[in-house]
Amino acid sequence: MMSLSRCFVASVLTLSLCASALAQTPDEKAKARDVIWAKEKGIYENRAKGNLQFYVDNTSDHYVGWPPGAAKPLPLTGLKEDAKRMVGLTKEKLTMELTDFAMSGTTGVIYYTTKRSMKPDGKPVDETFEVVHVWNKEGAEWKLVGAMARAQPQR
Repeated sequence: MMSLSRCFVASVLTLSLCASALAQTPDEKAKARDVIWAKEKGIYENRAKGNLQFYVDNTSDHYVGWPPGAAKPLPLTGLKEDAKRMVGLTKEKLTMELTDFAMSGTTGVIYYTTKRSMKPDGKPVDETFEVVHVWNKEGAEWKLVGAMARAQPQR
């Protein structure tokens, strides 16, 4: 039986392969990666200020995300509820490391890790998360359409 995380990755890869078959040059792929990576960093920079509005503003209306600890994936309304809970929580500290990026047509899939040393409420922690975000170009803008993050397992 396939684990949920493997099932999600398989779904992401299928979505990527089913997207428009337009070929990208290496420069086009690098540009898309850089734009999406800047948006990802912006999400966490604003999150550290207790503000998830940048995250919400860069998310597709079709978004579904599965954050660590959630029993199942949540729609955009779940992210908006998280945004309300984050207001005033400004102590989160983390670093991000880009792991990989795939692109097919108007779909970009970015893989990265976050290492958190402090939760938004100021509690010290030592947590590492593995993140997969699926972005789709809607008109001229890249919008986040799918997300999954998990605590990094022991290896």
